Amino acid sequence: MKPVPPAVVPALGITRLVIGTGMIIGPAGLGKALGLPEAEAKRAGWIARLAGAREIAIGLGTLDAWRSGRPVDGWVAAQGISDASDAIAFAAISIQGKVPPARGWGMSLFALSGAVSEALTAAALRRESR
Repeated sequence: MKPVPPAVVPALGITRLVIGTGMIIGPAGLGKALGLPEAEAKRAGWIARLAGAREIAIGLGTLDAWRSGRPVDGWVAAQGISDASDAIAFAAISIQGKVPPARGWGMSLFALSGAVSEALTAAALRRESR
């Protein structure tokens, strides 16, 4: 397996910060992306803010470990776990009919693709650190 390029880890951390900040500043955006009506997306904004705070925490942890030279594989694995839980949540609301199926399943598959890629990256980082 090829080594993880050096720019990958800080890019993952920065991406989490950007996504988390966006979710806190514009919390209705997630609901709108899922196809919820404007009023319902705004009412559900509090949960987007919680998820945004989680994204920021994971991003800061990733960047702090990277900057200080500590192992980052655990932080990248946490990103994968976070995305896997999002994939499950998006699938669940799709099955329950709470969002249009194409939007819910699309978001679920998108989150799942992140979870898989982060799991593979974390495993590669772990192998490299041995």
